[in-house]
Amino acid sequence: MAPKRKPAATRAHSGPPARPDCVADGALWNAHEETWGSGDLANGKRTGLWTFHFADGALAGTASYVEGVRDGAAEWFHKNDRHDLRERSTYVAGKIHGKRVWQRTLKGKTPGFEWFDKLGEGTWRYEVPHFNGTSQPRHATRYGKSGMEEQVPADAEGRSIDLGAHMDKLEPETALMLVEECFIDCEDHEVSSGSLALISRGLKTPRGLWVYVGHEGDDMFHLRFRSDDDGSSEELFIDGSELSRSFTLSADYYLTARPVFDTPRKR
Repeated sequence: MAPKRKPAATRAHSGPPARPDCVADGALWNAHEETWGSGDLANGKRTGLWTFHFADGALAGTASYVEGVRDGAAEWFHKNDRHDLRERSTYVAGKIHGKRVWQRTLKGKTPGFEWFDKLGEGTWRYEVPHFNGTSQPRHATRYGKSGMEEQVPADAEGRSIDLGAHMDKLEPETALMLVEECFIDCEDHEVSSGSLALISRGLKTPRGLWVYVGHEGDDMFHLRFRSDDDGSSEELFIDGSELSRSFTLSADYYLTARPVFDTPRKR
């Protein structure tokens, strides 16, 4: 007697999940991103502010569009009841242009966000400037937990305001820019390495990157200069008032300073 055949497997229904009541009528389900999206369409393309929700109705994020491409601010949140910020970016014609920010949840770790742990346990917020969609990670800012809610203030051009008074919020390997012609270190030496003021005039000075190493004493900060010319490094100390006068956070000031990087040197 021939064995009975097993019934053929049936394909599970792959349509969108049931729409939660908190999601707007007419919202569109994106199976790839697993989110509901709601907003206006113009000629079939997204336009204006769109809001996104996870399948269960929790807020996933918001983004602005022009003729179907992202243009303006976009924010994305961790999947929890507090809507903790996960990522914030600014787009211009579909490309990230400006700072891109990633942040932990208030509890620290989140499933699907494990890559953030590679930055170190002390880093809770990570900011990287972008230029026309290209990331510039060497100019990144690393904030500790105390810097999640309140970052270093800056002016309209991105220059830090009173940087020395906010260094307790930052973690080592945060990139800085020397915006003045020079600064005075703790041994009363004038240091001009990496000076944007000198480079912008084509004057001779080593080019490279300043990074924050750590806090020393009551009001002394350890910095390191990494030369782009020969790969060497220089370490020194600076007090808070001089740091405020001469330095700024690189991630905040990158777009303003970028034209300086292409300044040719005078012979």
